[in-house]
Amino acid sequence: GARRGGACESWGGLQAVRLLRSDDRSLWRSTHAVREASLRTADACIADAQQGEAGRGEAEAGGAEEGPQWRWLRNRRFNAATNAFIQVAGHSNLFERLCESVIIKQSSTPERAAYEGISATPLGPFVPRCLCACQRGEVQLLYIEDLTARYRRPCVMDVKVGTRTFLEADAASTRRRVDLALKMLAVDPAALSEEEAAAGVTKMEYMRWREVTSSSATLGWRIEGIRRARGGAAASHYPAPKLLREPEQLEQAVGWFCEGRPAVRRAFAARLAELRAALEASRWFATHELVSSSLLLLYDGDPHGAAPPGLWMIDFAKAAPLDGALVLTHRAPWQPGNCEDGYLTGVDSLLHLLSRPDPLAGECNPSGRSRPSRRARGASQSGAERA
Repeated sequence: GARRGGACESWGGLQAVRLLRSDDRSLWRSTHAVREASLRTADACIADAQQGEAGRGEAEAGGAEEGPQWRWLRNRRFNAATNAFIQVAGHSNLFERLCESVIIKQSSTPERAAYEGISATPLGPFVPRCLCACQRGEVQLLYIEDLTARYRRPCVMDVKVGTRTFLEADAASTRRRVDLALKMLAVDPAALSEEEAAAGVTKMEYMRWREVTSSSATLGWRIEGIRRARGGAAASHYPAPKLLREPEQLEQAVGWFCEGRPAVRRAFAARLAELRAALEASRWFATHELVSSSLLLLYDGDPHGAAPPGLWMIDFAKAAPLDGALVLTHRAPWQPGNCEDGYLTGVDSLLHLLSRPDPLAGECNPSGRSRPSRRARGASQSGAERA
């Protein structure tokens, strides 16, 4: 339950962990036994976290020191090789692994409210399960299901959705920030002159630049990152995905991500079509703006993996309920004050791309040249491009 100080709430709490185990029972049974073990461990880890937060809250209320359970959680450290989680975009310093099936995200009240609201609607199956949430001062700690845990060799693509990726409040800010200028230069060294970089840019200028230099402004979605896993070799990442703008470039990147596997592409399209239908019927979605949110696409690079390809909504830090009786179409163009974000514009465009047959034969590489099939490469595989 909720407590003052270190408040820890569980929306189903341990029940949610057990639901994770029971809902995907057939899937988990067909994967390695460590998956089941990790879910049993999740019960204990969540319980320790809840006890630690409860002890911390009582200690703060009484002016005493925090309890040993919280100290255990706060000081916990993980082996980078065996406990690393997979991330292709976003702020890496906001995450830490609790156990194999649960990650902890430092977040905000809006994102916590979004998870709580979505989980009670038909959109619930399209977001990772938030198993519990703890408040630490101004920070919300969200204990979220690690979607990659069910895959042996996770292949991941992060897609930022919407034609508008900035808050309306950002449009009024005139403060210039050098850190945003440095972010621009990290993506494109020619984006700013030395004088412009030294003066900094406003949040609005930065976000608008991100939109027009990618496919966000025209298509309503852009690729933030792509990671493919192949056997024992190091994972490969698609180069400069944030600068992809033309439909042909995006088609090549998606083809590279799916490795020319039609079944994977069809599964993503079917899942996205289901999500679009759920969004169009959702009252929660119609009464919330969803800015800078993403879709996470996952499949198993191991051909013997049992988990099917999946697609989920993630990143709700800038989700906000609308004032009054305002209702969004999520397709209308944005004008100051109408709160339209273009989310469904992006979903429509991405679904159109995924529903088309892959025009590239075999695998494709980041240079855009199609590669011959594995069978055609035959014994010359060792000399072929390595992904």
